[in-house]
Amino acid sequence: MTIRVTLQQNGKTTRKEYRTHKSAIRNIKRWFETNSGIAMVYEPGSEPVVYNHAHELPYHEHSQQTDFYSSQAWLALRFKVLNNAKRCCKLCGITPDEGATLHVDHIKARSLYPELALEESNLQILCEKCNKGKMTSESRI
Repeated sequence: MTIRVTLQQNGKTTRKEYRTHKSAIRNIKRWFETNSGIAMVYEPGSEPVVYNHAHELPYHEHSQQTDFYSSQAWLALRFKVLNNAKRCCKLCGITPDEGATLHVDHIKARSLYPELALEESNLQILCEKCNKGKMTSESRI
């Protein structure tokens, strides 16, 4: 799922995309710290929401739960997968030596298949560009 945000100030428009509602709101809050204008949030299946000030943004409590990507189980599995990989993107073959940033990607999305989140067979190494391309194409399906 992609959250689209449009920021408008003095006739200038900036568009950004985020993976989660929480990250979109957090970044809009930061934007309002140094800017004035409007922020429009577009979520799939919902009407657009317009914010004129930071105080209008929904409040997200800091979660006491450990973020999945910070968990010891994920970090250990990620290390194992990266260590066993050939240090190249599975799709395009680029390596860190060629300037690539490698990601450990869930083949079947963690949001749709949470039971596969820590299954090594559901993981692959992708460069940042291929991973972003995959996310973009998945959101169109």
